[in-house]
Amino acid sequence: MLEGFREQKTVLTGAIKELVAIAQEKGNSFAVELLSESLARLASESFTLVVMGEFKRGKSTLLNALLGARLLPTAIIPLTAIPTIIRYGTEPSAKVVFQDGRVEAVPVADIVLYVTEKENPRNVKKVREVEVFYPSPLLADGIILVDTPGVGSAYAHNTEVAYGYLPRADAVIFVISVDAPLGKGELDYLRDIRHHVHKIIFVLNKADIASESDLAEAADFTRNLLKEHLKLQDITLMPLSARTALEGKESGSTEKMAASGMAELERLVEELIRNQKGRLIISATASRALRILNELELGLDIWKRGMEESMEGLEKKIAAFQAELAHLEQEREDSIHLLYRDVDKLAERVAEDMAAFEREVFPQLAARLEEFVQETFAKHSLKETARLSQEYIKAIILEVLERKREEEKEVMQQEFARVAQRFFRRIEEIVDRLLAASAEIFQVEVHKTGYKEYILGDRYFYFHFYEHPTFIPAFEELTVTSLLPKSLLKKHILTKTRATLAELLNRNCGRVRADLVESLKEKVRNVAGELRLRADAVTFSLNNALSRALEEKRASAAEQEQARERWEKEKQRLAELRRKLEDLAAL
Repeated sequence: MLEGFREQKTVLTGAIKELVAIAQEKGNSFAVELLSESLARLASESFTLVVMGEFKRGKSTLLNALLGARLLPTAIIPLTAIPTIIRYGTEPSAKVVFQDGRVEAVPVADIVLYVTEKENPRNVKKVREVEVFYPSPLLADGIILVDTPGVGSAYAHNTEVAYGYLPRADAVIFVISVDAPLGKGELDYLRDIRHHVHKIIFVLNKADIASESDLAEAADFTRNLLKEHLKLQDITLMPLSARTALEGKESGSTEKMAASGMAELERLVEELIRNQKGRLIISATASRALRILNELELGLDIWKRGMEESMEGLEKKIAAFQAELAHLEQEREDSIHLLYRDVDKLAERVAEDMAAFEREVFPQLAARLEEFVQETFAKHSLKETARLSQEYIKAIILEVLERKREEEKEVMQQEFARVAQRFFRRIEEIVDRLLAASAEIFQVEVHKTGYKEYILGDRYFYFHFYEHPTFIPAFEELTVTSLLPKSLLKKHILTKTRATLAELLNRNCGRVRADLVESLKEKVRNVAGELRLRADAVTFSLNNALSRALEEKRASAAEQEQARERWEKEKQRLAELRRKLEDLAAL
């Protein structure tokens, strides 16, 4: 990310750590926990940049050029068959995530054995994705790069996998090639991408193989075609040579880097990240910290006003404050109850959607299975047909459930985010009312900071397609049924495979539903805990200030003077932090 973002992130991190120290000194563990969570979110927040395009456009080479290292395999034939996710790591390393949930650490040089069509044809190794960790400065601030299989090749499953990654993208680099004009498949693919991703950077790769005039002509043609078919006026198209850029970075050649056009792409990517997500992260996190700072400041002001009151007057105001607090705490609990009720409705919707999906898709899968069994039985024995049919059932169930799970998960995430934000806002309104009531009771001013939406964290989770018990008939049963006429044998295996399809589809639809609902329940538990924590932080701060005022009013004059000196220092510390946080919250 740009240096400006890094500097802002550093300043914000320092300010929040200082605020944590102040909250710790006051014993406010609720505020400490909230601020510590903000720090963790700030440190881990990522931006997922997915590289897409038709096969053989140079996507893997482009990623290697961005990283300045030959991490991803490249070749003449259509190569990438499995998504490769590249994250920051202090040392180069890799791990393979399989469809059954297993994770295996492998040397980076060995990822070719899992991600390529040659070494893992049609994904016979059952790999879900490969993760690579590398100490690139580009990745250090939370950027995640994803290399997807090319669409439009002879391998249809590659296209399906690439489409499956669209919901995870914050932005897309779509790679086009000078030597291959945009085709209908690419344009159709782009129209689908636009439904999921707001920002697409188009790269016209292999610029080194064209003359300057030919490159300009190709760029104009491509830009006009994109505008016409995508109905977009603002097209960002970058002619470059990923191969030249990679060679330039490896050799340290400034001439090759300048000729490659990569510097302009890197600038655009960094600017996009800063503007699209970096600014939101900084602003929302600073705003959240600023609201807690407001409460700490109000606590100081209430303490000072309490020290100026008579003991009788202070006790009356404390009683009024406690009455208001009790009323608002009840509202908080009522809100949390409503939150659980809304999430229960979401869970019911997931169950209904999965049941409807199962009813809709079973006849389609059953027809495909019957055709497969008919064709296979004509060429193979009963036992071999049963074995191949079992594999086919697993394959077609996985195919439809992967797609459905992604669709349902995306809808669920959006709906949950909408519900959670509504209740976060409601709790913040309750907190604001408590602050306003406290300010009125004690006749002090309170700073107001506008609410900004919370960042809810990760966007996806894994669903593991577990291995299932075999449904191949026992050997004795095969021996008996093999004596039947072939027409009856075929009817027998059709009946059995259809029943197994129904059983495994139902079982796995149930697993998808259970995974989605459990994820939803976990999220709502976390949100409910945070809602309680949010209100507890402010009530502790104000109660603590009042308790201290009562206690210190009974102290000696010298001790009271020392307390006032501490108050002045605390006010100054908070005022300095306020200036920093207000600048960042205004981004």
